[in-house]
Amino acid sequence: MRLPGFRSRLALFFVATLVLVQGVTAILTYGIAHRQLVAEGGRQLSANASAFVAQMNDLSIRVANGVQILSLDYGLRSAIGAQDKETVLSVLRNHGRRVGAARMQLLGLDGRLQADTLDPAAGGQAYAFPDLLDGASDTRGAAVVVTDGKAYWVVVVPIYAPQPVGLVVASIPVDDALLTHMQQLSALPRDVELATPAGNGRYLVIARGSHDSGLAEHFSARAEAVPEVPTLATIGGREYLVLAQLLRQPKGGGAVYAVLGYSLDDALRPYRPVWNAWLAVLLVGLAGGFLVAWLVARGVARPVEALAGSARRIATGDYEDLPDVRRRDEVGDLAVAFRTMTDALRERERRIRHQASHDDVTGLPNRAAAEAAIDDDLATTPGMPGALLIVGLNRLPEIVKTVGHALADRLMRDAGERLGQSVGPHLVARATDMQFAVWLRDTGRMEAIDTAFRLMEVLGQPYLEDDVRMDMGPAVGIALTPTHGEHAATLLRRAEVAEFAAVGSARGVDVYDAAADPHRPERLSLMGELRAAIESDALELWYQPKRRLADGSIDSAEALVRWQRPGRGHVSPELFIAVAEETGNIARLTRWVLARATREAAMLAAAGIDIKVAVNLSARDIGDLDLPERVEALLHAHGIPARALALEVTESAVIAEPGAALQVLGRLADMEIDVAIDDFGIGQTSFAYLRRLPVSELKIDKMFVQHLATDETDRVIVQSLVELGHRLGYEVTAEGVEDEASLAFLTAMGCDHAQGYLIDRPMPFADLVSRCMPLWQGPA
Repeated sequence: MRLPGFRSRLALFFVATLVLVQGVTAILTYGIAHRQLVAEGGRQLSANASAFVAQMNDLSIRVANGVQILSLDYGLRSAIGAQDKETVLSVLRNHGRRVGAARMQLLGLDGRLQADTLDPAAGGQAYAFPDLLDGASDTRGAAVVVTDGKAYWVVVVPIYAPQPVGLVVASIPVDDALLTHMQQLSALPRDVELATPAGNGRYLVIARGSHDSGLAEHFSARAEAVPEVPTLATIGGREYLVLAQLLRQPKGGGAVYAVLGYSLDDALRPYRPVWNAWLAVLLVGLAGGFLVAWLVARGVARPVEALAGSARRIATGDYEDLPDVRRRDEVGDLAVAFRTMTDALRERERRIRHQASHDDVTGLPNRAAAEAAIDDDLATTPGMPGALLIVGLNRLPEIVKTVGHALADRLMRDAGERLGQSVGPHLVARATDMQFAVWLRDTGRMEAIDTAFRLMEVLGQPYLEDDVRMDMGPAVGIALTPTHGEHAATLLRRAEVAEFAAVGSARGVDVYDAAADPHRPERLSLMGELRAAIESDALELWYQPKRRLADGSIDSAEALVRWQRPGRGHVSPELFIAVAEETGNIARLTRWVLARATREAAMLAAAGIDIKVAVNLSARDIGDLDLPERVEALLHAHGIPARALALEVTESAVIAEPGAALQVLGRLADMEIDVAIDDFGIGQTSFAYLRRLPVSELKIDKMFVQHLATDETDRVIVQSLVELGHRLGYEVTAEGVEDEASLAFLTAMGCDHAQGYLIDRPMPFADLVSRCMPLWQGPA
């Protein structure tokens, strides 16, 4: 559910606050007034209870005075003396009517009844309330007496003639009329009831005033005693102060209470105009307050709503059209802070956008920004010729390791500035940590090559800092559009391939050649086909024999894997072996070669051909600690001795896994399997490390052997390697022997074996068997 708006909530808050304050004021005022009325009413009610008793006493005095006149009546005294009962009754009736008595009685001084206006025949009975007679012997006695459910105010007056001759008892009914009359004489508006206990906590109302408010019935219904102190009670939905005053009663007579009620509702009635006036003021105040609150809220809410709208626009990236709030209050401060925040956000977003599309070090566009810009150019002008140059600084890793990242970053920044100055308006971006990308629009092949050589010259100047001179080692790869691709990502990738090729070239510049691309799509299918060929045993092993120069015999052959792809012909070993190494299939390929080579070595042995089969191992193979167990299992499975198998590893493979190489080669040597270092002379094997390797043969790389006939330097190197190998106790094999002069030189310097096209080209296994059968001399 959507909440009310800020403006409405602010207005409602003001109004609610006003109502709350007025309400609290009204409650406090009412509470104070109510407490004051209760306190004052209680005091007045107590005073009027006393006044009610005083009025009853005054009534007694008036009745007594009236009865005392009776004592002066000569006829009464004569009749008493003559015991004329009829005359006495007549006189008593007359005087009773005069004082309002419902009953008049004449008692003797002994307290016995002599005449009774209600019962003329009565006489001689003792009076029921003798204590009243005792009170009247010297003074007047009076009390309330309940007879037959009616209350009477009984006044006893002595009659003197001149000595006391009797007592007159006047019974004045205390009824509704008398109470109403007495109520009218009171200044306090109240209800009056006479009640007498009826047992079980109940009360019987025997008389009430002008208001029938049910005071006694209220307490009777709850079986509660009527209160003898002012007490609040809600009766008939109205609030009363109630006080019960116990009236004078004779001994043996029932208790009679005068229950007085004071209506607080009536007492509060004079205040109603005040409450009405207050309510009117409240309503007017609410209306005015709501109007003022709404105006104030609008004044506050308008700029806030404007700022909220601006915030929503800012969320979408729109930082314009900010509200112009000119106020000198908190809202104005908020607007100023909002504008400051917006400016900061705009600047931060600008920096973030710049950082997202630019390199932090050089400030040049990054690879993503370059791709977007190139794609925009190509989309804007389809078919436009262009060239993407990847400029690599290949000595950067060495520089970082030597002088640290900070100086290397400054070098990259300098290189970026040089490139920017050289290509002018063309795009220069940082493609990778070591590479820049240069996009040449409307540029053909020759112009791109010229630009590449110019950049090589610019970056060929060393970077100087603090007497430190650093060569950058630049190389440039070129990819052309539309020839090599029509998308930036494709051009970048192919220019990187060309740059990688340029690193190893003499010129340092190369143009992308699809045939030399190791990442071209057909290599992806080659990976899957190679794995399938291994699993289906579709590969072959060819063998290139090695000649022992001492006697010209063939005593070993190197196993070389060959692959004929169905429908596509021969696949270069360099290609699919590289693919196997890249995809992690080289170990699977080696296991296949070992299995085939040991099987065919067993076949050679069975044919009586005693030559050793050599298998090449990769860096991953000699890092496999389980390799010796697998080789041993193959030898055992085919029943051939360890001397029937030789293993060849390159210097680079040994350096890649030095710890594992020592362990694996050591275990193979313990099995009496010969191990040879292949392509020796071009790797990084130190002589100290070479001495630790359990190898038995060095194979000199063909790059030193192929030009022995014409290159004096190669002859010196080969002679040194042969002498070194012999001094270390190794046999030495020369690879790549292709002419008689080289063979003669190797024989003369004491080289142990020769291998190359002059000796034999690689051949299938069947040809190897045919080749070796007539040459094998058998055991000596």
